[in-house]
Amino acid sequence: MEHLSIIDLILTPIYLFIIYAISRTIQKSRIEISPEYKHYLLALTLKIAGALSLCFIYTLYYSGGDTTGYFDDAICLNKLLFHNPAAGIDVIINGLTIEKLAYFNTDTGYPCYYRDLSTSFVVRVTSVISLFCFRSYLATSVILAWISFRGIWNLYRVFLSEFPHLSKELIIPFFMIPSVLIWGSGILKDTYTLSAVGYFTYAFYKGFIKYENIIKNSIVILIASYVIITVKSYIFIALVPGSLIWIVINTTSKIKGDLIRYIAAPLMLIISLGGAFLIVNFLGDSLGKFSSDKLLSRAVITQRDLKSDYYQGNSFDIGEFDNNISSIISVSPQALLAGLFRPFLWEANNVLMIASGLENFWFLYMTISVLYKTKIIGFLSFFNKNPLLTFSLIFSLFFAFSVGLTTSNFGSLVRYKIPAEPFYVASMIIINGILKKSKSESLI
Repeated sequence: MEHLSIIDLILTPIYLFIIYAISRTIQKSRIEISPEYKHYLLALTLKIAGALSLCFIYTLYYSGGDTTGYFDDAICLNKLLFHNPAAGIDVIINGLTIEKLAYFNTDTGYPCYYRDLSTSFVVRVTSVISLFCFRSYLATSVILAWISFRGIWNLYRVFLSEFPHLSKELIIPFFMIPSVLIWGSGILKDTYTLSAVGYFTYAFYKGFIKYENIIKNSIVILIASYVIITVKSYIFIALVPGSLIWIVINTTSKIKGDLIRYIAAPLMLIISLGGAFLIVNFLGDSLGKFSSDKLLSRAVITQRDLKSDYYQGNSFDIGEFDNNISSIISVSPQALLAGLFRPFLWEANNVLMIASGLENFWFLYMTISVLYKTKIIGFLSFFNKNPLLTFSLIFSLFFAFSVGLTTSNFGSLVRYKIPAEPFYVASMIIINGILKKSKSESLI
């Protein structure tokens, strides 16, 4: 209960009132032009509920953890701003290094997360938000959920633009998956990256698929990419190939003449994959341990480390593999299975893992249902049904495979895989919608 005080109980309701008053105004002003805004307040409420749930899980169930640690460090930066404004601004803008620990003293407290750029970034941004929340843990979490909500809302609107008849169904993947709501709404890295993925996808769709406000959307893509690369660079590695393939399929689908299209499609696909490799290779220093020349070696090291005795009771094994392509291909089915559907219910050993197991069972049920309806082989045809659907499937499957490959701890797995879950579930819902529409049309 250290992080819950009378200030939280007073400020949080006030901030919630302000948030809903502003959000209600936004809804009223846009609902006539964009009917999807009828779901705006519901989606926002679910997002905030996820943030509050995370707060209570870490304060009442875990008695502290990453989210409270980030917040404590953010408060250290707040105090430094008042104690030494120049030093505080320097840390917030330029980052926290071991040398800059000299800025802090017993009055400000000493931050813990200074060795890693990604955690330092989360602390620095959170410190700015908490400054306006009078250092209230709950209020800061709620405001962060509200700010990050826009990215996910924009992502929902992208899918709705292509599949407007699924407005209710698509609420589910973006705002009703429990693990995404909880781990992606509070003071954690995932909140920042998930929102950035939403902004990236929305700006990419508007700028390079619809060719609207290309300069503005390019700037948004650059900012979102910076956040993703800084906090969790491996997400960017999964986004790049899917995005370039998205452009290829969108472009080739508009080419008139089957012969020209069939010649152009594979050529553009090769160019796009080559471009993805060059982008990742060019960003080698920024990607650090996730750069192309270190990625496979890092996967092997991480996977073996997480299977060590320290993690026994909460770990799993997809099999041994080495840092070469053929070895990784040999364990790819197990990696994909883990990234999408584990932990299974019988592997859960606490309440939160049981909840995750139930969620994964639902994912598995949807997948089996789709594979059954498409006779398995027919599932592959959906990779070319719609450019957005193709992007969504490629990103979610590649990302799930990558996480399953490099993670052997269920606690980490549940959090690491959440960027893939909205895309994957949305893909299953869209495929089901296409199948239902085809079936109804065949009966007419």
